[in-house]
Amino acid sequence: MSSTKPPLPTLLANHWQRIPVDLTDPETAWILKLAVSGADGWALGPHGPLHDRGMTLAEITSGAVREALLHLLELGLIDIDTDRLRTAYAFPLRREPEEPRP
Repeated sequence: MSSTKPPLPTLLANHWQRIPVDLTDPETAWILKLAVSGADGWALGPHGPLHDRGMTLAEITSGAVREALLHLLELGLIDIDTDRLRTAYAFPLRREPEEPRP
């Protein structure tokens, strides 16, 4: 993974340059597997949607993402760049569309 971060946009509506992520890199795959493990553990556990069938899709998605992110943070595998967060004017709310998989 690249350790160089692109500059932040200088205006609210400007495009955010993304850090390239190589999904074929074994280390990236390992980190993704750990994140998925955290999400799966929540989904299959006592507080997940298998035991609370009244959850909406949004609640299920939020819970899984929250658990995956917390899992990686608690393991010390990712650090949040709070200076970068405070400096940014706004944030894109979605990832850019993925290229179709072969």
